[in-house]
Amino acid sequence: MKKLLLAFLPALLLSATAVVPAVKAQDAMQMPTIEVKMKITLTPFNLAYLAHQGFLESQGIPDSDGLMKGFNDGSITAAQVVKAAVNDKRLPAAFLTNDSYISAVKQQLFLLTLAAR
Repeated sequence: MKKLLLAFLPALLLSATAVVPAVKAQDAMQMPTIEVKMKITLTPFNLAYLAHQGFLESQGIPDSDGLMKGFNDGSITAAQVVKAAVNDKRLPAAFLTNDSYISAVKQQLFLLTLAAR
């Protein structure tokens, strides 16, 4: 039995060393890559806050007190704030027709006016 083992041991070692480079060659192959693009949009709270801070003044939305006064008297609507954000490239155009998003922005603007009192 020892003679048989001694006869096959060198062959076994040679075959094992031949397999290792083949396995390493497979690891060296590049795996296909997938590009994932994430689109991050503003939450209604963030949009209302940015408008309040004056980031939409270039689009005709006043900041701070002017925004709150305009929202209270109806001269500035949530839809106008969303449109200003779209024009300023802060939101995709699809949000112009998203009534639930516009309603949420309206709610956030209302809460900002309450907090300002």
